Amino acid sequence: AVVRAFLNWHYQDCSGKPKEPVPWKEVIPRHDQLIPPPYLPDGKKIREPSRMNRHEATELLDFWYNRQQNSRDVVFEFYGW
Repeated sequence: AVVRAFLNWHYQDCSGKPKEPVPWKEVIPRHDQLIPPPYLPDGKKIREPSRMNRHEATELLDFWYNRQQNSRDVVFEFYGW
């Protein structure tokens, strides 16, 4: 639920659609075009959060948390909509 909420918030901010969830059917096939590589762990692709196992979700959250703690850069963002 935390990964979904995190990604929905960023999508809503990027798209200007404050009530819309991430349209996963559009994101998954185009994930390389929509999510810059620095915002995901090396070699990882984003998956629809309901299809992630606990290990995958924890890995993503730890990665974003470490970016937040160790960098002044943006933790996550979509390229644009």
